[in-house]
Amino acid sequence: MTSVIKTTLTAIAALGLGTSLAMAQAATPEFSAVDTNADGAISLEELQAAVPGASEDQFRTADAD
Repeated sequence: MTSVIKTTLTAIAALGLGTSLAMAQAATPEFSAVDTNADGAISLEELQAAVPGASEDQFRTADAD
């Protein structure tokens, strides 16, 4: 009985992890979709259009160059 429970819990955990990864991937827009003017960089305005609520501080933190 314990083996069946462990197998079931492992299967549920694996399914949950797979679903979480798929949702995270779907929620992350492609670079080219955010870089609307295709200049190879993402401006604050482009980021805010793609991610409503993104702040200038968050942009500066993420913008390493």
